[in-house]
Amino acid sequence: MLLHLVVPGLLWPKDSIRDVTQGLELPALGALLGRGRREQGPALAFERWQCEAFGVQAEELPIGALRLLGEGIDPGRDAWLCADPVHLRFSRNTLVVAGGGEPDLSRQEADQLVAEMNAHLAGFGEFLAPHPQRWYLRLKRTPRIVTQPRSAVTGRTLEPFLPQGDEARDWRHLINEAQVLLHNHPLNTAREAAGQPMANSLWPWGAGYLPAGAVAPARQVYAGQPLAHGLAKLAGVPAAATPARAEDAVLHSLTFLETLGEAAQRLDGGAWRRGLEELEARWFAPSLAALRARRMHGLRLTALGDDAVVDIRLDAADLWRFWLRPKTLADLLK
Repeated sequence: MLLHLVVPGLLWPKDSIRDVTQGLELPALGALLGRGRREQGPALAFERWQCEAFGVQAEELPIGALRLLGEGIDPGRDAWLCADPVHLRFSRNTLVVAGGGEPDLSRQEADQLVAEMNAHLAGFGEFLAPHPQRWYLRLKRTPRIVTQPRSAVTGRTLEPFLPQGDEARDWRHLINEAQVLLHNHPLNTAREAAGQPMANSLWPWGAGYLPAGAVAPARQVYAGQPLAHGLAKLAGVPAAATPARAEDAVLHSLTFLETLGEAAQRLDGGAWRRGLEELEARWFAPSLAALRARRMHGLRLTALGDDAVVDIRLDAADLWRFWLRPKTLADLLK
């Protein structure tokens, strides 16, 4: 009876994690970290960690096709790429991709902008927007590029994360063309006048065909984003939205707790602290209580951040190792 919790953004950047956690009371998390068996590996993007957990591996992961499957749309035999709308802003004289919640397009706005893309950029493929903030491009073939997920570039300087590879120039050209079209679109002019963030660029990433299959890492998957749902569907296991608390999750499940990721990307310490306190109350403390009462026999906690991936595993017997002191998140990154 195992519960596996995966928390992107739990590991705040190493150089300031002590400062941002100062004064936080997290007794349950501290006990789990202190008495569990720890394994540390190199940092991975959240999207890559998900794919590898389901046995999907490639230099350029086919996130577009997988995520589209999670949206409830069959990718068929076509190649797909995520082409998400983003808001670029200047910060210290360089272009930066704004947070995941920007631009907050409506369904009608997204449809208008996608129609503009299809009217002028059809040479790249067909644009599709099943969600206002998640767009896709049906490709004529898989391009020879290596891309970075949007989560990797959010809040960071744009240039180092642009597409690489033999055909990178073509896809950088797509970005430039899209920026011109979007900037000049009346909808974005109106958004700018109203003080709303414009959808002034696209972020292309995750090109490829849907894999033939995936390996189920658990009997049930809980997640709030379509990539995990698509992977679960490919692996033949049920997926649902993440419950509000640990007591509502079934055992033998893989549960993604995604509330810290965007705050960590934006380096928003206040939002991150509030999210962590909520996870302590709703997930870490109830999980520790279930272990102590032997209602659950094992817990795995995977913490992701820019510096590392840390796996903590413990079972009910580990809680008797009373000589092991609680640990903090900063202790994990020493």
